[in-house]
Amino acid sequence: MIKKHTQEKKGLKEAFDVFEFCSEKIPAYKKFLKKQGVSAKEILKLKKFDLIPIVEKDNYLRHFEIEELVANKKIPPMISASSGSSGKPFYWPRGNDQELWGGILHSNIVFDIFKLKNKKVLAIVCFSMGNWVAGTFTLASLRHVADQKNISLSIITPGIDKEDVIRALKDFAPNFESVILIGYPPFLMDILHEASNAGVVLSLFDMYFILAGENFSEKWRSLLLKKAGVNDTEKNRSISIYGTADACAIGHETPLTIHLRTLAEKNKAFFKDFYGEISFTPTTVVYYPEKTYFELLSDELIFTTNTGIPLVRYNIKDKGLLYTHEDVVILLKKHNVYKDIPSAFLKNKQSILILKGRNDVSVTFYALNIYPENIKAGLEDDSLKDIVTGKYIAKVQHSKDFVDQKLVIEVELQENVEPIEAHVLLVKNSISNSLIHLNAEYRKLLASIQEKAIPEIILKPYGDADFIVKKSKHKWIKKNEN
Repeated sequence: MIKKHTQEKKGLKEAFDVFEFCSEKIPAYKKFLKKQGVSAKEILKLKKFDLIPIVEKDNYLRHFEIEELVANKKIPPMISASSGSSGKPFYWPRGNDQELWGGILHSNIVFDIFKLKNKKVLAIVCFSMGNWVAGTFTLASLRHVADQKNISLSIITPGIDKEDVIRALKDFAPNFESVILIGYPPFLMDILHEASNAGVVLSLFDMYFILAGENFSEKWRSLLLKKAGVNDTEKNRSISIYGTADACAIGHETPLTIHLRTLAEKNKAFFKDFYGEISFTPTTVVYYPEKTYFELLSDELIFTTNTGIPLVRYNIKDKGLLYTHEDVVILLKKHNVYKDIPSAFLKNKQSILILKGRNDVSVTFYALNIYPENIKAGLEDDSLKDIVTGKYIAKVQHSKDFVDQKLVIEVELQENVEPIEAHVLLVKNSISNSLIHLNAEYRKLLASIQEKAIPEIILKPYGDADFIVKKSKHKWIKKNEN
């Protein structure tokens, strides 16, 4: 019988090494342990990793100056910023070791998954090249890939300037055998749409995708590939990376993880056993415990890694699951689907991380959480493919006496589509059906309050200011309003 969510033993030695390093070399961590009444020597002697206190931004990082959080009070050469719920940025340094690891991880994707060895390749980086980690880190990682002898890789960095991206596709990409488009999922979908409208014949490119920053469904992946003129059976041409400003690159999709997601969406029993009680298909990646050691505490992912600011048992506030390779094999056999997995997908025996997201990215409606994926699924319905782009903004409005609430969803229309009542009705029905199908709590709410649970739909023209990605990500949720 499977021991669900087994703690991965691989990487524990390296995690202890990070703890020992921090307890000796990081001034802030020494002070933190002393305040907590913890003896590093005693923990190392007992080999009890779970005795080490959890660190978070509020109890550790924000209590010290940056020089105290790094070794030898020397700030590493590259800085990125992240912004939490407070909106105040935290600055994360990184050094050559992190960018070299990024090069290794991206090489795994380019060579082992995309099979682009000995090809002439153009990588177009469409992440913001500002303070956010994705753009500059991806560029640095790809430079390491480009330095290898068995590929001719060139990199261009138009960032989130759509015109520059489309111009690169139209005027420069034909010089290459293959093109890798890299960026935030909704932005790349916009690029393909507008490039096609601009006369770029996307099917002429041998196109691949590296995605990051947001979960998406397998149906969305199929839509992306279809727009690019790629056969839907070639799902491995699109690989999502799990990365953060604090730990840089952590993991990525593989043919196995994509196959597991596809299998789960078709097999309800396997879905429930593999992902648990959740109303969408979560991001599923392999990760490398020797680089980032993960634990699971009360559904929250805790990690230890020696990055720009070394972190020991850091709570990033992401919810998820962990599986060893052996766990996954046992589960596949339990559901009689092990033989459905190509043997080549299973040969690497990698650890798997499931990222369920965070409560602060859901909209709270009558005390239940409605996740972005619940609404996205409705907008991905075939009946809406020529009407909406898939982008929306959800918010909850309260009545003056705070007795009633209203779920309001603003939806971006496709170019040259009018906001007529028939379109409003189509969108409303599709999103409502999706919520009913995917979210058990919403079904209960609908049975209780009936029409009050049905969302109000506001259609916005294509390119509306609220739907333009100005920095790093589109904001799917607005905080509750009166």
